[in-house]
Amino acid sequence: MNVDILKQIVPKPLVMFIYSLIFIVALISTAGLINTVLPSSATRQNLGDISVKFEYFTEHKDDYDVIFLGPSTTYQGVIPKVFDETMAANHKNIRSFNFGILAANVAEMDFYLQKILALKPAKLKWIFLDCLDNIYMQEAPTSAKNVYWHTPIKTIENFQLIAESTYSFKDKISGYYANSISFLHRWLGIGYFSNSWQQKLDPLSKRITGEKLLQEAGYYAMDWLKNSEEWKKTFQLNYLQSYKIRLMQAKSGVVERENISAYPQDSYALKIVKKIIFRIDSQEETNNIKVEPIFFIPPILDSDADHSAIMRAYDLGYISTLLAFNNPNTFATLYDIERRADARHLNHQGAQEFTRILATKFSQHLKLSPEEIYNQSPTSISQNLFARS
Repeated sequence: MNVDILKQIVPKPLVMFIYSLIFIVALISTAGLINTVLPSSATRQNLGDISVKFEYFTEHKDDYDVIFLGPSTTYQGVIPKVFDETMAANHKNIRSFNFGILAANVAEMDFYLQKILALKPAKLKWIFLDCLDNIYMQEAPTSAKNVYWHTPIKTIENFQLIAESTYSFKDKISGYYANSISFLHRWLGIGYFSNSWQQKLDPLSKRITGEKLLQEAGYYAMDWLKNSEEWKKTFQLNYLQSYKIRLMQAKSGVVERENISAYPQDSYALKIVKKIIFRIDSQEETNNIKVEPIFFIPPILDSDADHSAIMRAYDLGYISTLLAFNNPNTFATLYDIERRADARHLNHQGAQEFTRILATKFSQHLKLSPEEIYNQSPTSISQNLFARS
């Protein structure tokens, strides 16, 4: 009786529209739940270099003591072979793997960290973490690489990171939009089964040779990219002078680092850093594997990268070990033009030198007793070697 009355009151087209809307919402919800749960069990095959790295590491997970996890500054800046050789020269036999991911921010890194730890690598003792918490904008939001990690939780995390960032309102809107597109593609499973289409949307990974990538244990130099010469010319013509000015200012102390203590203690970037540390520390309880997180800041000017969350996390005691190389006076050669591919990245020569320095600093850290680490002077911050336990 009530249904008949409703049909008389509500126009038939409106009823059909409501039913259609309910059907669409139900369909989207069902598709989203399926594509959120099922793909999480394995890494997609159409993620380009990420798939290559993850598949290889899965097969050889028990061979490595060290993993380097970070964005392109890790991917194209840390050479496992050089690191292992330097450690061996310092009487420590170690085998390392570079799990750098191009343009990865801290939320994306946490996504892959969970997958790496879930493999339960038997010999893993240290995870080096290069966390840039201010990379939220995506140039290719519909690429498989960006779609894959945009689960509901990770998308919300990125929204919160964007909200507390210092980006302009216009840039924040752009960031929300790009991340929303990635999430919708993940939710609906769009493009998951079209490798060729996805590769067109992720052109950078196409310029990386999988065979060479595995020969170098995950490292790939900027010099080896097919367009490296064009990239170098663009930097020299358009950005070199600006880099020189910022470098001169940093060396003279004109550009002051932000007040570390002013970084909000309830910052979401800090929460994610704490979450990462908790995941690693929990390995000892869940898998009987003691893994130590080693945070590091690559040789990048403070004006080109925001490491304030990492610095604040160390200042608050969340991070026990931090190796920093963002002082161009202490590590002057790493900032020379001859060792740079651009303002943010080292070339192969620079990566070799940086890796040797990183391994040497890590060797020094291993030789310190817990008491020596704890009693280090605060001036160690300016010396770019941090350690607290």
